[in-house]
Amino acid sequence: MNLKNRRSFEVKSLVVSFVVIAICEVFFLMDVAADFFYIDIAIAWIDHSAIELVSTFTLAFALFAIGYQIKCLLKEHREAQASVQVAKGELLAVIYAKFDEWHLSPSEREIALLLMKGLTIQEIADVRSTQQGTVKSQSSAIYQKAEVKSRNELVAYFVEDLLGDNFR
Repeated sequence: MNLKNRRSFEVKSLVVSFVVIAICEVFFLMDVAADFFYIDIAIAWIDHSAIELVSTFTLAFALFAIGYQIKCLLKEHREAQASVQVAKGELLAVIYAKFDEWHLSPSEREIALLLMKGLTIQEIADVRSTQQGTVKSQSSAIYQKAEVKSRNELVAYFVEDLLGDNFR
C-alpha cells in the first residue's frame, strides 16, 4: 500500500472510530438519562443488555484502532526525528568539507558557522571575546575564500544544495 492510500485508510479509520464513539456516547447518555428518570426505553426486537454489550465491544474496538494509530504516529515521529538528525549531520559534513576546500582557518570556520546561524557581528565578537573589527576582517576573508559577497550568499550557497532542482 503506497503512502497516499495508507494515509487515506488511516484517516478513514479514525473518522469511523470517532463516529462509533459518538454513537455509543449518545446511546450511553440516553441510557443513563432513562435510568435517572425511570423511563423504560426497551426495544421490542432487541434486548437492552445486548445493545449495551455491542456498544461496549464497539467502543473497545474503536479505542484499539485509535491506540494503534497513535502507536504508528509515534513510530513515524521517531523515524522522522532520526532522519532529521542524519540530515543535520550530513549538512554539517558538507559544510565542513567546503570549509576544507576553501582553506578556512579554525577561527574562520567558527565565525562562518556563527554567521550562518544568523548572529550579528557584535554577537559573534561577544561570543568569541574579540573585537568587532577582527570579526569583520575574518568575515571578509571568509567571503573572499568562498567567492561570495555577503552572509546571505554564504547561507544561500548551502541552502541551494539542499533544495536541489525542486524550485527551478
